[in-house]
Amino acid sequence: MRVVRPSSIDEYASWYLHRQRRKGDTRPIPAAPKDQLQVMWERHGEGKMRGWFSATTRWHLALLDPDDLANLVFLESDWTKGEGLVIPGVPGYRLLERVAEKAKTADYFSRPTAHKHKAYYDALASGALRLEGDERVAICSAEESEIRQNPSARYYLLDGVGRCLPYMVLSKAPAVVYAPVESFVAERS
Repeated sequence: MRVVRPSSIDEYASWYLHRQRRKGDTRPIPAAPKDQLQVMWERHGEGKMRGWFSATTRWHLALLDPDDLANLVFLESDWTKGEGLVIPGVPGYRLLERVAEKAKTADYFSRPTAHKHKAYYDALASGALRLEGDERVAICSAEESEIRQNPSARYYLLDGVGRCLPYMVLSKAPAVVYAPVESFVAERS
């Protein structure tokens, strides 16, 4: 991982709210950073914020190399388990690289339930989408329980599951030449 520059929770909140706006969310976005942060906690607190995010959390923008990306902890939910992407009980079962292998083996992107991820897959494959700028991702320090289950992990994929999964599959194929993934990084102090 190569740190590009310092960042902040305020920059992350603004980026995320504006990204949601571009995806069709019509709810207002306040102008003041402290108000944006409050809205972020209210609208997206459980999924896109961690309880330990505070004034002491270190934030920066970084470029993720292939190993960084491969070792991110992937979302575990009813959806990811139901699709057979995440299968509990196997060491490293939530690592993005392992999830991508399962997606490829199961031909996940051809399923009707994968239509949103298939759109990202197609855009990444054609070069129309790059994981930078407005399309960057967000990661944060993994929880101890996530690291115990996935020993090579250090970071959790906070935002970008739908973009990173197809990118990992494509770059491993290799159907695309790997370009570093730009990411917000939140690290525990």
